[in-house]
Amino acid sequence: MIDLRQLERIGADFGDVTLTDKSARIAAGPGTDAFSPPDGGPPIDRLPGLRLPVPEGQWRVVARVAPDFRATFDAAALVVRSDAEAWAKLAYERAPDGRGTAVSVVTRGTSDDANGPAFADAALWIRVASTGKVLAFHISTDGTRWDLLRLFALPGRVLSVDLIAQSPTGDGCTADIDQVELIHGCPADLRDGT
Repeated sequence: MIDLRQLERIGADFGDVTLTDKSARIAAGPGTDAFSPPDGGPPIDRLPGLRLPVPEGQWRVVARVAPDFRATFDAAALVVRSDAEAWAKLAYERAPDGRGTAVSVVTRGTSDDANGPAFADAALWIRVASTGKVLAFHISTDGTRWDLLRLFALPGRVLSVDLIAQSPTGDGCTADIDQVELIHGCPADLRDGT
């Protein structure tokens, strides 16, 4: 497990982070999000959390996230950042109908937005895996068996994975994040549940 107290805090203007060695409680203020609308609307990148540097090559970052869903799009997420100002987000997010949903966003200039399955659980395991060329987002209800949500690439080199909370439409969101690991190596098969 990562000692979260050793990680850089980011977005202090947008929220607060309370830490132990094994867990983080991230309190995001109102209007917090990262999204660059494909319709040409103004981009936003206002996220509080923690930044985990990652090595070149093959690795995985795993976390269990439990957002306190209060408003639509409240979420806890992993955000992958590259040196080409491209990024991708894997979130456990409150959908407009109130369900907790796995959501992925990939931004290369503008953002897309793709909803995955919904879950009734308070917490969800989320993971980003890197082959050195390809990135994969996975989700799990138990941290053991992983379902592929998205396979993609970003321009440039991935530098970090941010652990964040967001509240784009609400008055704020608190998210508990724990079980954070940086694992060297990548599954041989990104689609077989390992």
